[in-house]
Amino acid sequence: MDIAFNNGWLFTENFEKGFDGAIEVRLPHTVKELPYNYADPADYQMLCGYKKEFEIAEDINGKRLFLRFDGAAHDAEVYCNGNFVAKHSCGYTAFTAEITDYVIFGGMNEVTVKLDTRESLNIPPFGFVIDYLCYGGLYREVTLEIRNREYIKNVFIENIGTNGVKIKTEASTENAKVKIDIIDSGGICAASAVGADAEINVADAKLWSVDVPNLYTAKVSLVDKVGQILDEKSLRFGFRSAEFKNDGFYLNGEKMKLRGINRHQSYAYVGYAMPKSMQYLDAEILKNELCVNAVRTSHYPQSQHFLDRCDELGILVFTEIPGWQHIGNDDWKKQAVQNTREMVEQYMHHPSIVLWGVRINESQDCDELYEETNKVAHSIDPSRQTSGVRYMEKSHLLEDVYAFNDFSHYGDNAGLRAKKDIT
Repeated sequence: MDIAFNNGWLFTENFEKGFDGAIEVRLPHTVKELPYNYADPADYQMLCGYKKEFEIAEDINGKRLFLRFDGAAHDAEVYCNGNFVAKHSCGYTAFTAEITDYVIFGGMNEVTVKLDTRESLNIPPFGFVIDYLCYGGLYREVTLEIRNREYIKNVFIENIGTNGVKIKTEASTENAKVKIDIIDSGGICAASAVGADAEINVADAKLWSVDVPNLYTAKVSLVDKVGQILDEKSLRFGFRSAEFKNDGFYLNGEKMKLRGINRHQSYAYVGYAMPKSMQYLDAEILKNELCVNAVRTSHYPQSQHFLDRCDELGILVFTEIPGWQHIGNDDWKKQAVQNTREMVEQYMHHPSIVLWGVRINESQDCDELYEETNKVAHSIDPSRQTSGVRYMEKSHLLEDVYAFNDFSHYGDNAGLRAKKDIT
């Protein structure tokens, strides 16, 4: 059972002074509404706090309880009834905090989030100059997940060819059966399989493309020995192949030209804090008004809602880890690798995503770091190619696709430098 956990939060701009005088807010929330012009990044940098009281019914005792934070910018510590539960140091990927052992069943509870939005943090993208505003807040939704003791932790979907997928299920127990049903858009079961690691083929699968974005649902069930369903998880995906070759990009074996833009997830006044409806609208503007077929989520993973709509509309996506030119110390690099892991694990079911960006945008070469980020991405999702955007020539190629920001066009010249001069 998933319960929306967005209403009734208290917010304070100064966590150390407590919640006296705190204001009630609803998520998604930004820590500071900014003026339309001349916004000052210092205004949203603070050590702030969120608090919410909630009741847990007595009959829930025996279940496991989790809080899923879809976006907490930028360094979050979660407490339940005064007990430290979890810490997460990336404002652009989701994380889950288990509160089972700390809640009072049949009574009132309190969850508190200590949120550091300062740009002095030793985590990506911070450490030097950034050319975009990194707004703070619990700016995406929060969900209370109620699970049985035996539950599904993760489901990973990997495309193999144009009619097959590999589905890997991670569960909290090995003493239960994993059953997988592939459901088409009409609700018909197209194929089934049993096993935590299953390869499933649908001979007559309807392909996902930019013109006809056919979607399927993988319904994964955890079943005990007597056939009782302990937990279920459903993820949408599409049957498709996507590959960059020396002569261009191929979708389902057909060469196509990419026309796209970079997209930031920020809005006037409220920064990052926009709900599902606005995330959907942005994708619709890209497809129907700007008529592009591709988007780069610069320079960080963006809302699952936005990616869901790209899946539905047929927009190709190049998504990348947080960063802007700067590479920090060893702790910073470890977080960049962790960001890569979380990005791939959380987004790999989206058929719209065709490239993983595993370099810090426009950074210098750092072979040790980028060998690791490539390794992590390929180990989790062998089906997709990796890339990373540069602004310098002759950069080391550790990824599958060489990406370069070509700023050579000034309006009166041909533009686009020759590949031999860049690589």
